[in-house]
Amino acid sequence: MTPVRTRRPPAVRWGPLQLDAETAVYETVVLMTVLVVALDDGIEDFVQAGLISVGPLVATFAAHVFAGVLARAGLPADSPDRATTRRIVGHAARCLWLAIGPLAVVVVGAATDLYTPEVAVDAVIWLGLAFLVVIGGVGGFRARHSVWATVGYALAAGVVGLIVLLLRLVLEH
Repeated sequence: MTPVRTRRPPAVRWGPLQLDAETAVYETVVLMTVLVVALDDGIEDFVQAGLISVGPLVATFAAHVFAGVLARAGLPADSPDRATTRRIVGHAARCLWLAIGPLAVVVVGAATDLYTPEVAVDAVIWLGLAFLVVIGGVGGFRARHSVWATVGYALAAGVVGLIVLLLRLVLEH
């Protein structure tokens, strides 16, 4: 019996960088949610801000790798050999690219002392919202090649980000 192979959606490309839009959206939402909860608890220093900004992405990377290997473990035709495992790790590693922006915000804040760790985390949340809008717009354009689809998908992605920001309001009050 041959396993059914599904077609993977093409990655969004910016130069040599490939970004899986599906992974980028849910990784960003997970990161924003963790940061919103962390802000409610308070951020003590830039090291903590960095760990809170990168930790969820590393954890979900590990979860993707584990889930990918586990899903193939029971399939005789696609058992997780080294090549398959490398492919799974390579695909999951795309979510680690998302750590560059948050980490840059934290490192610049720590190096220049222009803002506090809490402001850095808050900035990462707003950058996450902006990123969702951009990735939504790119996805809308790719889907329909029209201005209205681009704007509609961007707005829909923005609404997803705003839901996370509403969580922040609920936690603060």
